[in-house]
Formats: sequence, C-alpha cells, structure tokens
Amino acid sequence: GMISLTGEPGSRGVRNGVSVADMTAGIYAAFGIMNALRVKDKTGKGQYIDVSMLEGQLGLLQGTVGAYLADGEVPEPMGTAYKALLPYQTFRTQTRDLALAVGSDRLWKTFCPLMGLDHMLDDPRFATNPARSENRKELIDTLQDIFLTKPYEAWEKLFTEHGIPVGAINTIDQVVEHPQLQARGMFVDSEHPVAGKVKLVGPAVTLSETPGSVRTPAPLLGQHTDVVLQDILDLDAAEIDALREAGAIGPKR
Repeated sequence: GMISLTGEPGSRGVRNGVSVADMTAGIYAAFGIMNALRVKDKTGKGQYIDVSMLEGQLGLLQGTVGAYLADGEVPEPMGTAYKALLPYQTFRTQTRDLALAVGSDRLWKTFCPLMGLDHMLDDPRFATNPARSENRKELIDTLQDIFLTKPYEAWEKLFTEHGIPVGAINTIDQVVEHPQLQARGMFVDSEHPVAGKVKLVGPAVTLSETPGSVRTPAPLLGQHTDVVLQDILDLDAAEIDALREAGAIGPKR
C-alpha cells in the first residue's frame, strides 16, 4: 500500500527512493530481539521471533490504515503535502526547494505576518487548520507565489528566527557535507580488504555509556560461511569440506 500513497496527485504512485521494507524489517527485528532478551533476563526462556517485511510496512502505515478503517476513504498520493496539517509540504523558491511544517494554529498565527498575509488570520477560510484544509488549493497557490519572491536562504533565516520549522531539500552530496552531520561525526572511515579505505554512515543511535562504533568493514561474499556452519549448525571441518566439494557452498575465504 505504500507506493499507492507516493507521487503527485493523480499519479499511480512511485517507488520510495530507499529500500523501506528491507530496512524496516531489520529495525523491527532488532526491536524484537531486544524485547526477547529482556524477557529472557526475567524468565530464563528464549523465544522465536517472527519478522515480516510486509507487516513491517504495515507498521509504518498504521496511522493511514487506521484512518481508512475509521472513515472508509481510500487515501491517494498528495505529493509532499500532509493531509492532516497545512501548510505542511515543500515549496519552490528562487533557489532551492523549501520544506515547511506549520503544524498548529499557533504557528499559523506566527507564520502569516512573516509572509505578509496578516489578513488571513481573521479570514474564516484560513483561520483554523480544518478551514485551511477545505481551501487547500487557494492557500497553497498563494503561498507558492510568495515563496518565489525570495531565495531559500532568506526564507530559512526568517523562519528559523521565529521558530517556524523549515528545511532545505538537500541532495545526497549536500547531506554528506551538512555541518550538523559533520559535527555529530556521522561519517566514519573503515579499512576494507578489497576496496581499501572507505567512508561509511555511522550508528544512528548514540548511547551515553556504551556508544556504538563501526568496528569492521562489510564482509566479503562467503567470508563467515565456515564460522556460521560451525557455531550455529555445529558442523565439523570434515562436514564443511564435504559441502564445499559438493558445490553446496563457495570456496573458503
């Protein structure tokens, strides 16, 4: 169902730019393992963990599915917009695209004067979020025209100074060079036996007492086959050699 929500209005949906199902399953697997270990600490019993890529995606869609089950309305692609709140989407500026998040009527009251739209504060068509939703097209068209009058940098400075959530649509090279990520040390060097020195994304979660780190590079194909067969399946060297001679596993690394 996730692809049905992506793309511009009226489109048939497009693939997400990253492998959401794979990574979500991995995250849920780690979450399940940690829960099982906590239970084992208390009961001494282990348990089987069932992780599904399909159900992992459903977990991400729980709000959308819940809305459908409540009102029976099938959601359609909305581009970068968010149905529940607005203005909450991207806009074009003179330079870069801008992501805006006016997530409450309180922020709306701060936002309007910054855009020169004081009159909208008392206009019943736009005074509340439900009213703005009813008049979405007129509002978004008006805002888009105004955003094109200045470069992104000017809007970012203005909104940041007044507490309006805003951000740029960064390309991947801009992400890598972003000062916040550089300051957080999110890119680390690793020595790979074939590729040599490579730069990787570091752990996304930092613990105060036991911070994570990248200790080894990505394994070569089949690098840990023997270790897995020995430690998990309790096969001895002769049995592993027999599998290798039969072509069931690749050459030893």
